[in-house]
Amino acid sequence: MRTTEAPDTSREREPAGDPLAEGADVWLLAEEDVERFAEATGGLELLTEEERARHDRLLFPAARTRFLGARLLSRQVLSQYADVAPGEWRFDKGRFGRPTVQGADWGLDFNITHTNGLIAAIVVRGRTAGVDAENTPARPEALQFAPKVFTPLEQEVLRRDREDQQGHAFADSWVAKEAYTKATGMGMARGFDAFSVHRLRGGGLAVVDDEIPQEERPLWQIQVLQVWDRFALGIAIRGSEDEPGPIPVRLRSAMAELLPEPSAGGPR
Repeated sequence: MRTTEAPDTSREREPAGDPLAEGADVWLLAEEDVERFAEATGGLELLTEEERARHDRLLFPAARTRFLGARLLSRQVLSQYADVAPGEWRFDKGRFGRPTVQGADWGLDFNITHTNGLIAAIVVRGRTAGVDAENTPARPEALQFAPKVFTPLEQEVLRRDREDQQGHAFADSWVAKEAYTKATGMGMARGFDAFSVHRLRGGGLAVVDDEIPQEERPLWQIQVLQVWDRFALGIAIRGSEDEPGPIPVRLRSAMAELLPEPSAGGPR
């Protein structure tokens, strides 16, 4: 888990009015828009040779579409916060495969997720974040996996939800837990039944994890947002000790904000 602050050089390079100074940005791209997004931003040519090879090895067109969309979105998004061309970004992988920005010059942390219909990327500076998305409500057959992915108390809460709300509750709990494990860098290597995410009276969420030191627990912010009435979007952010309060999260549109402006005489 990355807990150190960004080096001084990154702070010197931050642009005036840095949009990430006080919050986190989550960028959304619909799967159906990936082809247009790719045509406008460089497509496969923007990827590394290794990424293109991985893309080509995928058997199903939908998987290739989501893979390409996720890689292009990551690059375009990161370039909004640093003076680096989209095609120049390079990435490392943590012990459990979590992608991170190669080098620490910009103090940026990002995470990406894709599911059937949606690709999303979260970006923070000087913090750590994870994001996950799933279609909601979860299919009825998914509920049978609750004993494998939820703690006994979480299972009890799920059972006591109204039957017509259980699919939404399952999806919400799943994406919250997935976002948290992605933020810690563990991903699916961490058993989901090893920690809990609970609803608070005020409507928020809190993570209960014995592996987090007591003094660090208040630094974690967990939330689930509804996107386009079809997706549950889980967000986990670990802030710093001097955070004044909840970290604002902004949802942003990749198609509306990242595509090049059409030329004055070109087609619209």
